[in-house]
Amino acid sequence: MYLPAHASDSISSLKKYLPEIHTTLRARYELSTADGTGRFQVRNARVNLKGNVSDHLGYFMRVDFCDRGSIRLQDAYGIFSPTSKWKIMLGQMRVPLSVDASRAVNTYWFSNRSLANRDQWTSRKVGLKGRYSFNIAKAPAFVEGGVFSSASTTAQTTWSKDYTYGIIGAVTLGDFMPEIGFQSNMLGATRCNLWNASLTWIHGPWEAETEFLYKVYTNKAANDTKAFNLMGRRFFPLRSPYANRLSLDLRFDYSSDNCDGQRGDDGRLLVTFTARKRITAGTTIAYLKGPLKAHLRLNYEQYFHSEDHVYSPAYGNKLCVELMLHF
Repeated sequence: MYLPAHASDSISSLKKYLPEIHTTLRARYELSTADGTGRFQVRNARVNLKGNVSDHLGYFMRVDFCDRGSIRLQDAYGIFSPTSKWKIMLGQMRVPLSVDASRAVNTYWFSNRSLANRDQWTSRKVGLKGRYSFNIAKAPAFVEGGVFSSASTTAQTTWSKDYTYGIIGAVTLGDFMPEIGFQSNMLGATRCNLWNASLTWIHGPWEAETEFLYKVYTNKAANDTKAFNLMGRRFFPLRSPYANRLSLDLRFDYSSDNCDGQRGDDGRLLVTFTARKRITAGTTIAYLKGPLKAHLRLNYEQYFHSEDHVYSPAYGNKLCVELMLHF
């Protein structure tokens, strides 16, 4: 069909501003090998919506319709891009700190996040964030940082003089991507400061990553928390109508005693997550075609606790079978 030049230009301009929609579903079954109990979960049912309303203004929204049975607004922010190197974001979003914990759920290496990031940092707040992309001797790099409300995302009417801060910087040097980060946030009346460093290596079918986190509680409200994560995987091609890639995955991670804000009678923060080590081994069968990603994952987690520690099956030895669909 023939269209006049001005009509064709109008259609192309309209397509440029159409929203892009993605969905991620993660369903799983976990079995505690310690006592034989198990549970089914819809861990995530996320819908992402992003797009532009002009050449310099955009938006991003993410809602999880089943985060273990709860509906949660994950992200909702506007984006101003005055140049190709700058992005300024205002709204609810991730607070910068960690490379592993900042991954989208459809790019996870394992069913569960690393101990270095699972319970120790502030992931999302409402605030203002900026990102600047540049090159260091032709190596792509970026710096991202911002200031955020100290209140939770469900307490946005709260007034406060305290804020949460976060900043990260990373560069890609061939097969290596080092990243460093800092975050400062409030645990009740105590400010905690977190330093983070990581190194990611990607070479052909091989990938590896290590990350270290150090958390300090001001006024000696609790002992410092230290955590690290070391993981690697190797990809293999498959020839099957049902899958085209397989990976073997291995991880070792550790966390010392960690506090989440609860206090004892002496005013010191209580240890809410006791020290533990973990080895995770598994495999992921993937079907990747265009925008579709399908992962069938089998993980086994072996924990190492002190004998006097009491913990739930969530922090005990377990098997996990998970199906992830992203499209």
